[in-house]
Amino acid sequence: MKTIIIKKDKSSIFASILFLILGILLFTNSGEMVKFITYIIGIIFVVFGSIKLYNYYKFKDTISSIQLTIGITLIIIGIIIMFCNGVIEFVIRIVMGGYILASGLNKLIVAINSKSYNNKWIGLLITAILLIGCGLYTILKSNIVLEVVGIILIIYSSIDIISYLMYPKNKDII
Repeated sequence: MKTIIIKKDKSSIFASILFLILGILLFTNSGEMVKFITYIIGIIFVVFGSIKLYNYYKFKDTISSIQLTIGITLIIIGIIIMFCNGVIEFVIRIVMGGYILASGLNKLIVAINSKSYNNKWIGLLITAILLIGCGLYTILKSNIVLEVVGIILIIYSSIDIISYLMYPKNKDII
């Protein structure tokens, strides 16, 4: 017989609680989370760009002028990211929704073309209509992608927390 030892790790429950909080925030305030994430990413770009500029001016004799260009470019990209967070969310929504919509339209064409020689075309037609609806909804409804990610994080972290609480500490399972 095999004996499996389950060891509880406090860092895993801590990570699960953080994921639960993140999931709740994504689900309830996805618009604010997009702004927060884009600000953080923008600040990171500005900081790295500033470091490049500082290094260029401090070590001007030994460092390439490409560092100056990279620094200025990173700062500009960071500022654009911070102040154009709505555009970034819109692009993500269009790309994800457009892909789902295109997939649904493709399945719709296949379903219509297979109508005459396949009796299972209705299932494909229903799938196509659902995909088209999901694609349009994703394009038209802002932050739906992040809300779904939030729901997935809530489910994952809840299951992880429940499993953590179900097993006693360092329990042997046979």
